[in-house]
Amino acid sequence: MGGLGCGFSVVAIFFALIGLIPLLGWLNWITTLPLAVLAIIFSGVALARGERGPGASLGLIGGVVLFFWAIFRLSLGAGII
Repeated sequence: MGGLGCGFSVVAIFFALIGLIPLLGWLNWITTLPLAVLAIIFSGVALARGERGPGASLGLIGGVVLFFWAIFRLSLGAGII
């Protein structure tokens, strides 16, 4: 589960970088935010089950950072740009 959460974080990072391009901020709504939430959920479940591997920790930290980054990015562009 931790590896899956880490994988979701990596894919979310990819879409967050694409979402930095002007007029592609809407991409954060449909890719970055849902993937970041999934990364947080899967990594949180893995940590709750006792999986102490690096994937679970990195997935949780990455998911939280990406979630707040996407919210920040969307607030700059009024949720659209």
